[in-house]
Amino acid sequence: MLIRLYPPAIRERWGSDIADEVDRAGPRSWFNTAVGAGKLWLHPSDWPETVAGQTSRVVATALVAVGVVLTLSLRAAGAGPLTANIDHPASSAWLIPILTGVVLAVPSPALSVPVLGRLVAVAARTLAPPGLLFAALCLVANLGSLDSPVCPVRVLLLVCYWVTLCFGGIRLCVLVARAGRVVAMPSGPRLHLALMFVATGLAVAAVQSFAAAFREPSEVGLALMTCGLATSATAVLIAGMDLRRR
Repeated sequence: MLIRLYPPAIRERWGSDIADEVDRAGPRSWFNTAVGAGKLWLHPSDWPETVAGQTSRVVATALVAVGVVLTLSLRAAGAGPLTANIDHPASSAWLIPILTGVVLAVPSPALSVPVLGRLVAVAARTLAPPGLLFAALCLVANLGSLDSPVCPVRVLLLVCYWVTLCFGGIRLCVLVARAGRVVAMPSGPRLHLALMFVATGLAVAAVQSFAAAFREPSEVGLALMTCGLATSATAVLIAGMDLRRR
């Protein structure tokens, strides 16, 4: 199970050897195995290329995954200090470099009918399940009889809402991974630039969150958000600097 923590290329090349070593060492090796997997994710230049474009595809998918986790986390936390309002529209400026980085990391489709047709088919197959779930959730939520649902129904709707959001985020990452097999993946320099943009946006968001936590030290959620943003910014920055070596 711990082998799944490693980047795909590492699993394909040395997965069986790592699994045998973990089995021989037993539970005492689990922590070091997990830490080693995390370190390898920060060093894409060390990944072997078992398939052409594999590293770019995995990095692009991981970057989209970071964006999905960030979006879900901010949705759950409310993210007041990071959300623009009429009085302080610049409070959401941190999103600009992040969105720029995500756009740079997205695969570029070739301008040909067959490729675009395959891409549309892949997107339809991948996003249809979460799309149907979301449509069903909207339909149920807009039923007149559920304007004031009882507590169990309200809890059930809330759980379904978050399950749908998480499932949609996962399928979006799957879409990027699958699209990478159909269209041209971003080059190494372009991915490096994308990671630098995302790291910058996360760092700015971490600074804003820290300032809000400093003003309201009793808000534990803001402190946790600051730590999460700072950690994510550092990880993306390290991976981006390492990718430049490839």
